Amino acid sequence: MMFRPWVVAGLLIVGILVNAALLVFERLPTREVIETSKKYDEPLRGLQYLAGSRRSNFQVMGLEFEMAEAAAGRISRFQQRQARFLKMLDEQAAEVVDVFCPGELPQPYAALAYLVEEENGIRRVIDAGTLTRFERQPWYDLDGLTPRLYEHFELTESRKAEASLMAVSAVLLSREEDALSGRSPWSLGLVGGWGFSRLSSKEPRIQVLAIEYFALMHFLTELANTQTGICS
Repeated sequence: MMFRPWVVAGLLIVGILVNAALLVFERLPTREVIETSKKYDEPLRGLQYLAGSRRSNFQVMGLEFEMAEAAAGRISRFQQRQARFLKMLDEQAAEVVDVFCPGELPQPYAALAYLVEEENGIRRVIDAGTLTRFERQPWYDLDGLTPRLYEHFELTESRKAEASLMAVSAVLLSREEDALSGRSPWSLGLVGGWGFSRLSSKEPRIQVLAIEYFALMHFLTELANTQTGICS
């Protein structure tokens, strides 16, 4: 019986050593895993692309009332081309289904690959009047920064109201690097400046570019999401 205390003590020591080993070798989640597991309130994923929701959708994307009205009004110019656009979407469904339907990137970002062309380093929105076929633009894949802009400005707990407008504007102006590095007016910090009004004061053409882009993107996405559209 005199050995019982030593047996008990030995078992206690073994238990302590085992617990210590488990703590040391326990696989703690890495920072990347922690970041990936976060859930963000990303409003673009919940939008319904309908004629009646144009203005409210534009405001969610960051366009102020006047710009949202202008973009919604511009869509009226596309109505006479609706049949042609529907035919294009149907013929190229396999290619553009991930662009105008829910996919890896929401539509304001995904459609940049097909609706913005570049010539001599200057980007412009493709003319809806001459658009007869969707073509993926080479600059988009060579640049490769649009997904990073989406993550940087949309997938954050401190998402700003003009996030989508500012990110898309950076692409339209070929200033993705400035936006990602936080150069004014894309600074997300407390100082340094942020906002579309500041951007448009330095780059006056961006207001028209943004209105043209968001209008065309929204209208094509509406057509893709009708009951008989390619997203059905």
